[in-house]
Amino acid sequence: MKHRTQVALLLLFLLTTAVALPTIPSAEAAGTDWAAEIQAMDAALERGDVATAQAAWREAYAAAHAGRGWPGMVAVGAAAIRLGRATDTVAVAESRARRVYLTALFRARRHGSLDGVLAAGEAFGRLGDREMVQQALAMATDMAKRSGDDLAQRRVQAFRSQWLRAREPIPAHGMLPPP
Repeated sequence: MKHRTQVALLLLFLLTTAVALPTIPSAEAAGTDWAAEIQAMDAALERGDVATAQAAWREAYAAAHAGRGWPGMVAVGAAAIRLGRATDTVAVAESRARRVYLTALFRARRHGSLDGVLAAGEAFGRLGDREMVQQALAMATDMAKRSGDDLAQRRVQAFRSQWLRAREPIPAHGMLPPP
């Protein structure tokens, strides 16, 4: 029985490692320009070179991840969607994009970037993820209130208005009604 448990744990570790390794940025990626890799991905897609496009996306992701900023993560998420559409793997691409956008959202909040929080919220909105739009809106509302900046508060209100659904107003506290 003990042997089976050890074998099961080892298999679980190996499976987890095999799944996680492709998402861990390489050390070389810190010097890589994520924007250039996204351009390379788009060029490869235009040529129909899927393997090169996928490799370029992975390098773009690694560079954006290592860069610790939010703009690269938003761009890499959008690139994942384009890659998924081109390769008919939209569900996988949306899952990747969602994970990348979440990283962008939390990085933007950590850096105090209202632009970043709103950009991530908009990206989630394009995915149809109302819950994450709601979270981004709540973060943005809080950031704008704490800043005391009228322009920031108007920008959050504009974002709120942009994502309104007919007959489903978003209350001033920033939370969307449940679907």
